Amino acid sequence: MCESTAYLKKGDNLEKLMENVIFIQPGPDSVFIEDILGEQKTITGHIQEIELLNHKIVIA
Repeated sequence: MCESTAYLKKGDNLEKLMENVIFIQPGPDSVFIEDILGEQKTITGHIQEIELLNHKIVIA
């Protein structure tokens, strides 16, 4: 499968926000994410990096 895990970067730490993310929509000051079951979150911040090989999304 191609789902990813979204993390929020806080200093040097990564806090897991959501697993099995299938949709990401960046906005001007936020990032909308949705998982395979339809759970949705809007996170204040910007996409810092996406590691496709490791299925990892970092929002800061």
